[in-house]
Amino acid sequence: MQQSIQPKVSVIIPVYNTQEYVRQAVECVMKQSLLELEIIIINDGSTDDSLAIIQMLAKDDNRIQIYNQLNQGQSVARNTGIAQATGKYLYFMDSDDFLDLNTLEECYNKCEKDNLDFVFFNAEVINEHQGSSFQMDYHHHSLKDRVYGGLEVMNFLIDTWQFKIPPYLNLIRTSYLRQINLLFYPGIIHEDQLFTVLLYTNATRVGYIDKDFFKRRIRLGSTMTLNVSWKNVTGYFTVFDELRLFAVNKEKSISNIIYKHIKITLNAFIYNICLTTFPEKRALLKLCIKKNYIKDISVINLFRLILPYHWISKKIDKRIK
Repeated sequence: MQQSIQPKVSVIIPVYNTQEYVRQAVECVMKQSLLELEIIIINDGSTDDSLAIIQMLAKDDNRIQIYNQLNQGQSVARNTGIAQATGKYLYFMDSDDFLDLNTLEECYNKCEKDNLDFVFFNAEVINEHQGSSFQMDYHHHSLKDRVYGGLEVMNFLIDTWQFKIPPYLNLIRTSYLRQINLLFYPGIIHEDQLFTVLLYTNATRVGYIDKDFFKRRIRLGSTMTLNVSWKNVTGYFTVFDELRLFAVNKEKSISNIIYKHIKITLNAFIYNICLTTFPEKRALLKLCIKKNYIKDISVINLFRLILPYHWISKKIDKRIK
C-alpha cells in the first residue's frame, strides 16, 4: 500500500513479553479504517516470542516499523516512538489491549474538524481474571460536544472524579506534543499521571468523543493487577515532585489545579494501600513529612498511616456489624 507523504497518525506500541496478546493489538491497528498510518513498534527487550510475532506481521504490512532496544521500561519505549514518529497525530497503543476498527478515523476527523490539540474518549474493561476485585471506570459523563480549554475540562473532570490518566484514551496532535516538549518520565511507574496532567494543562483546544473505542484487558501480571510496593510510592512521589516543580511561578489557575490533583491522587493512593505493613506505612508517613505533603493528607488517611491495619480492620468490622 502506498503511503502519503505524511501519515495521518503514528501509532506507537511498546512491546514487552506480551506474546499472547500482541498479535491482536497490532492487527487491530493494521485493520483500522484509517489507512494512512505508520505503526511504530518498540520491542523493549522481550524475552518471549513477541518479537517473532511482530516480525511476521511486518512482512504483511509495510506500514510497520520495528525498533529493538534493551529493556528500559514503557516510558523510554514510548519516547523512542515519539522521536521516530512522522504522523500528524500520535496514538499510544498498549500491546495487550485492542481498539474498535474505526477509532483512529473518527478521532482524526474530529481533531481536523475542530483544530484540536487532542481528543479523548472512553474505554471498556475486559476482565480476564475471574474473582478479581479490580474495578475501574474509564467513562466520562455530562460532557458536551464542543471544544474545551485544557484547564477547563480538567477542572471539571477532577471535580467530578472523572479524570482519567491513561494515554491510550487520547489522540494527540504531534506538533502540540513537540511544542510543549512533553515526553514520558523514564524509570518510574505511574508515569502516565505526569504525562496526562501536563497534556491537559498546556492545551487550549480539547475535544471529546463519547464512545468506548478502547478495550482495556485486565490480566494477571499486568501493571494494573500487581500488588502495591515501594516502587509505587517512589513513582507517585516523583510525579508529585515534578508537578509541584512545574507549578512554580505559573499563574494561579494552573497551580491551583496541579495542587488539587496532587492532593486527590495522594489521598486515593494512601486509602488504597491500607493493607501494606505497618513499617511501610510509617516510612510513607515520614516521606510525606519530609517532602511537605503531610498537609495534603486527610484526617482519615492520617489514621490509616498511624494505626496498624489490624486495629483499623477491627473498627471497620464493628461498624459493619
